[in-house]
Amino acid sequence: MARRLIVNADDFGRAEGIDRGILRAHRDGIVTSTTLMTNAPATVHAAHLARETPTLDVGVHLVLTYARPLTDPVRLRSIVRDDGTFLRPSELLERPIEREEALLEYRAQFARARELIGRDPSHVDSHHWVHDHPALSWALCELARETGAAARAHDAKQRDEYRAKGVRTPDWFVRAFQHEGHVGVDSLLGILTGLAEGTSELMCHPGEPDPALSTTSAYAKLRPEELATLTDAHVRTLIGREAITLTTFAAL
Repeated sequence: MARRLIVNADDFGRAEGIDRGILRAHRDGIVTSTTLMTNAPATVHAAHLARETPTLDVGVHLVLTYARPLTDPVRLRSIVRDDGTFLRPSELLERPIEREEALLEYRAQFARARELIGRDPSHVDSHHWVHDHPALSWALCELARETGAAARAHDAKQRDEYRAKGVRTPDWFVRAFQHEGHVGVDSLLGILTGLAEGTSELMCHPGEPDPALSTTSAYAKLRPEELATLTDAHVRTLIGREAITLTTFAAL
């Protein structure tokens, strides 16, 4: 069996520096797909870039842990604070979650992404990977089933559950390319060499330096390093040598 690889950049729309970095990683590197945050400061900026770049596969980065919802917070009591803002991941995952509330907000975010980019989003995943939670996994899978979008599955159990409901997923999810000491060229070359047969998704977070982001995100300093790695010529050379085919969620 051949080895195929989706390289998905999370957080499209979080900041203009991230948006520019994702576009560079697509045009000059190996990024094939991205997921759009629909409630973030640079959402409209990212959507404009997506409309100008039809080769970039775009999905929705479903958000329940950052900023404010698109839905009236009164309808989302189990997943927002009293002031209507979303909770931190640790706060969200420690409380009972009404799965229908999550699905309601997920539908709103998917609809906004479709409107902004002018085409159907090809796939869905979650900011801060919160769909490890059973209620949020159900909501994400249900949204994918309703819309026909593919979905990120974090492990084999989740993959098989989603596929049993008719939702398309990659065979494997690779989350090792993140955090300090793990986003250099050598780290990525090792990941690529060890890819399993079938279709894998490699999650990444490239970005250009962004002053506004550096004051609100601890990961800001690593995004340019990821960008440099994803556009490094040695990475492209190894992909060719290993006969790895770059692909997208739309092609699943």
